[in-house]
Amino acid sequence: MTADNTAQAPIQPEGQPARKRRATGRLECQLGLFLGLGGLIGSRLGLLWIAFDVFSQFTLQFAVIAAAFFIGLLLPRARLLGAFLVIIIGLLGVGTWPHLASRVPMTLGVALPGERVLKVASFNTFWDNEQVDAVQAEILRLDADVISLIEMGPKKQRIIAAVKHRYPYHTDCYDLEYCNFVILSKLPITQSAARALWDGPPFIRARLGPEAGGLTILGVHTIRFPHSRAQFRQITELGKLIEQLPGRKLVMGDFNATPYSRIMRSLEDRANLRRLTSLPSWPSHAGLPQIAIDHILVSPGIKIVESERIGEPAGSDHFPVSLRIAVPVSP
Repeated sequence: MTADNTAQAPIQPEGQPARKRRATGRLECQLGLFLGLGGLIGSRLGLLWIAFDVFSQFTLQFAVIAAAFFIGLLLPRARLLGAFLVIIIGLLGVGTWPHLASRVPMTLGVALPGERVLKVASFNTFWDNEQVDAVQAEILRLDADVISLIEMGPKKQRIIAAVKHRYPYHTDCYDLEYCNFVILSKLPITQSAARALWDGPPFIRARLGPEAGGLTILGVHTIRFPHSRAQFRQITELGKLIEQLPGRKLVMGDFNATPYSRIMRSLEDRANLRRLTSLPSWPSHAGLPQIAIDHILVSPGIKIVESERIGEPAGSDHFPVSLRIAVPVSP
């Protein structure tokens, strides 16, 4: 029996540079976690001071950041790299979510006797959008019964005549300064109005006939963040106006506010509306929208029968949103 004379190398203690890198990575992940949590807390402070409501626009992103750096703290090494990979995956997930949800919309209800199903859509076409033919094609592809169009610049006005075979009824507000809305409808419009320079946001209003139970439709476009205080004033005045309108109401447009904001909650509460949308719809340029600012809301008595979906941006910085509702039409 021979003796094993092979000497075993002693285990070397971790070097100072490695320990320093690990400590630095831990500290950076802690700071990132505080940043994410701070953003989430700030998004709730809008209830105390409306200027903080701007943070609510990025609630999903702050949640991704907080989760990513928390996971980074749990990793034994490469903490910062791991956190950044989780952030990238998380943001890709947020941008992919609306596309996946739009492939096969969910059936959420059925129309009862005395109700009519309407497909409704809202599309901010972007004022400087030069792809007029693409916008026209997307309007026809959406094939909504009623569609509210925002930022319909002069070059896009010709679309109204081009789609008249599909949408024989329309109303617009080109006669008013700073008003660029169009409502296209397959059903008769009995009344219409619009306002631009007032305390509330610019809007267009159309009332449908008995075929849609006298439904009142409003297309809205509020000022964008970070002007949260002005935006809150606009929403407050809009809520007062909607509350005074008779009958059932459908309100849709670009509210520049997410479902997590005080802005949207205030409108829902004041005007007694229910928001039906939550999918990110902006921005469209990378094909991965991050923020849900295009919404459709309804008054009591109207129910959703098919979940929302996004369309194609057609050169706009917004994706159009659409869904199906059931509207009572019997007396």
